[in-house]
Amino acid sequence: MPNEKPARRFAVISGKGGVGKTVITANLAAALATCGKRTLVLDADLGLANMDIILGLNAEGSIQDVLAGRMTEEEAIVHTRLGFDLLPAGSGLLESTLLTPDLTTNMESLLQRLESRYDAILFDVGAGIGDVVLFFARIADEVVVVVTPEPTSLMDAYALIKILSLRFACRNFRLVVNQADPSHPEHSGMVVAARLQQVVSRFLEESVGAQVSIRLSGSLPTDPSVARAVSRQQSLAETDPTGPVASRIPRLAESLSRALP
Repeated sequence: MPNEKPARRFAVISGKGGVGKTVITANLAAALATCGKRTLVLDADLGLANMDIILGLNAEGSIQDVLAGRMTEEEAIVHTRLGFDLLPAGSGLLESTLLTPDLTTNMESLLQRLESRYDAILFDVGAGIGDVVLFFARIADEVVVVVTPEPTSLMDAYALIKILSLRFACRNFRLVVNQADPSHPEHSGMVVAARLQQVVSRFLEESVGAQVSIRLSGSLPTDPSVARAVSRQQSLAETDPTGPVASRIPRLAESLSRALP
C-alpha cells in the first residue's frame, strides 16, 4: 500500500573518492530494510556506477534505460536478497556525467513516481563537486557526508559543504566518519565532527549569513571485514555480522529512521 507521505530522500555524498561511501550506503539500506523500512537505493554515480557489482547482483537495465524510455522503472529495479530495492546505473557512460535540463526534469518525474512506494530513498552519489553530484544533494531532504579522518578527506568534504551552502542554501549536514580509530571509534568520530564544525563556523558561516550545522550520525572503525565483504560481493551482515562495522550499521540506520515519515 503506498505511503500517504513521500519517501525521505537521503543523498550519501563525499568530497573525496575511496572513503567507503557505496559500501556504507548498501549496508545502511540493508539495515533499514531489516527494520521494516521500505528502502530504495538509486545509484546516482551515473558515470561510474558499481553498487550492483559490489553486491554481486545481475542488473538487466539501468536508470539510464528508464530515463531514455527503453525500460520502465519496474523492469529496471532489482529486488535484492538484502531486502531493499536497487535502481542501478550504467558505467562508463560519458553523457551521463553531464547535467542537462532533460536529466533534471526526467529524474524528478521518476522520483515522484517512485517515492510513494518507499519510506526511504538513498542516493549513492559520486564523489566530488560536479553538477550531477550537486543536483542529487540539492534535491535530497537530508545530506549525509562520508569522510575519513585524513586531512585530504576533510578538506574535500569542507569544499563540498561550502558549495552546497553558498549555492543551494543547505544548512544541515549529517556526518558519517569512516575508518575511525578502531580502539576509540566514537571518540575519533566526535573529534573529526568537531574539527569540521569548527572550520565551517570560522570560515563559512559569515559568508552564508546563517548557521551551518554538522551533526555526527555515526562512526565506523577501520575493519578488515569490509574488504572481505567487497571481495566476496556480500553485505557485512553476510560476511561478518558481529564485526566492528556490521555491529554499528544498525545504529546508523536507527539515526536515519528518526527522520522518516
